[in-house]
Amino acid sequence: MKGTQFDIEQVLDLTKWEKLQESIAIATHLAIILVDYRGRPITKHSQVQPFCQLARNHPKLSAYCEKCDSRGGLEAVRTGQPFIYRCHFDIVDMAIPIIVDGHYAGAIMAGEILLTEEQNDLEQVLQLGDQQLVTDFKQEHQDLIARYPRFNREDLNQSAEMLEKLSEYIISEAIKKDYLIKAYKQTLRLSQHEKPLEEGLDLAFVQKDIQQSLLESRLQTEDGVYQATNRLLQPAIDLVFENKGSHVDLPTLASVTNLSPSHLSRLLKEEFGEPFSKIYGKLKVYWAEQLLETTDWSITEISDELGFVEPSYFVRSFKKITGTTPLNYRKNTIEANKRQ
Repeated sequence: MKGTQFDIEQVLDLTKWEKLQESIAIATHLAIILVDYRGRPITKHSQVQPFCQLARNHPKLSAYCEKCDSRGGLEAVRTGQPFIYRCHFDIVDMAIPIIVDGHYAGAIMAGEILLTEEQNDLEQVLQLGDQQLVTDFKQEHQDLIARYPRFNREDLNQSAEMLEKLSEYIISEAIKKDYLIKAYKQTLRLSQHEKPLEEGLDLAFVQKDIQQSLLESRLQTEDGVYQATNRLLQPAIDLVFENKGSHVDLPTLASVTNLSPSHLSRLLKEEFGEPFSKIYGKLKVYWAEQLLETTDWSITEISDELGFVEPSYFVRSFKKITGTTPLNYRKNTIEANKRQ
């Protein structure tokens, strides 16, 4: 995605995010809102405190709130970590930056709390001095300020760490979706199909189609062995290819990579975009397709060669992935070759 424009509103499902945001806000007692790089809200405000709601709805004070959000987010970008600070009303907030391809796209803003200790040690990002409007507004609504949740510093730091991990997840999912859509459009442009790409693509369909293309492209080597992008995985993948006629389980694969089964499972999913069990099944079918195209072996012989329990299970697995039976696949391949 180097050099591309990342629009968080386009690649993030805001409806789903707002539901998650609301649940997190209720569980943590933090007010949460998603803002763009200018500090402007792009989601509804979850669990907003009455005082902050009044301020953000005020025709003049709302500009200060957005400026405060913007400065908090930029400071988080500068430090490369969640930034906890005091706003112009001396309320404690924090900014968790959303950075994509080196560019600041927005931030998760959370807080609207008071600390039980060390609050004055926090930086005040927007100092207005004795700005009378702010002073008078605070005096008028002291009862609302007194109702703010109170956190100790350790609990607040833990909440910041949790939101930082959530931000990293948002980035990875958003980039994946944005990349897949762009890659699929490019694939269609390069293909022979002239039908224009329709809006509202089914992302699951796009993922499946591109994953299959990537899998097949990486198998196009002299020895037909998949070349892993993560080198740690290559010993496990080599073992799978060396034992096409048997089923190699995850603990065995983990043993040759010096990784734990759980860690290996996560890396394999990152590599292939879906659980390895699914990719393993697709590999078996890919090998079966090769045998159907290059040999005159029977279905039973191919089933035995690839370690399936019985031919009927092989046929079901093949049809589930390809949409056709092995015999029909062979027939269609032969007919297609004759037409060429």
